[in-house]
Amino acid sequence: MFIGNQSIQGYFNKLIKSEDLNHAYLFYGPEGVGKKLFALMISEALSGAAVNNPDLRIIDKGNGEVHIAEIRDLRSFIHLTPFGKYKVAIINNAHNLGRDGSNALLKILEEPPGKSILFLISHLPKMMLPTVISRCQLLRFRPLEKGEIYDYLINENKIKKDVAEICAKLAHGSLSSAIELANGFDNFQKDINLLDKLVKTDLKERFDIAKRISGSSEDLRKTAENWFIYSASLPDKKIAAKILCLNDILSRPQFNHRLALENFLINI
Repeated sequence: MFIGNQSIQGYFNKLIKSEDLNHAYLFYGPEGVGKKLFALMISEALSGAAVNNPDLRIIDKGNGEVHIAEIRDLRSFIHLTPFGKYKVAIINNAHNLGRDGSNALLKILEEPPGKSILFLISHLPKMMLPTVISRCQLLRFRPLEKGEIYDYLINENKIKKDVAEICAKLAHGSLSSAIELANGFDNFQKDINLLDKLVKTDLKERFDIAKRISGSSEDLRKTAENWFIYSASLPDKKIAAKILCLNDILSRPQFNHRLALENFLINI
């Protein structure tokens, strides 16, 4: 189910009816607002269901780099005659294209086949090659309204109203963030209670807690992420800035995570 950004929905409904579609679109905006989902919806309207569809190609490497070989393969695919009306390609996180991959993509954009549509999706468009961006029609997806997220959590995910209200507030317009927060809300509350305790207790107990919670780097990163989500909503942003620095260190396996946590606890 796609919610929000109604103007973009209406715009594409008109384009599909008139069959007046561009050969390439860049969907950009914050993470978790439905850019990829909307591209899949459009591709389904143009070329049929996403599952086992010979006219649809999706490149989604997560945070990994999209390599030139994948773009060359995409070029071969998109030049084939479609079984239906269009060949459709979706590249998620298009900002992860390397320079060679971007240049290979540029060749597709410069000589697009007549019955093909390419959707590029990015929350970091400034990292993309400007010449690639210039050959796409840009559509900005805005953060979702708090009420839109709240209604979705209650009606679709059956989340309790008090939990849905908190998650919608802390998600900053990202539906996927709100859903993730709601699904792990019990752990989120435990982490926030722990942060509150750490702020109020003495240094010795802080270090004892640090020893206890730093055993698993993955669990520690998740705890620190929850701390940041909560602290970013507070009027005083000082602790949020310190947690952001902590999160940056915890994302790097070469550093001593327990030492980083202890240093953070000394300075809160």
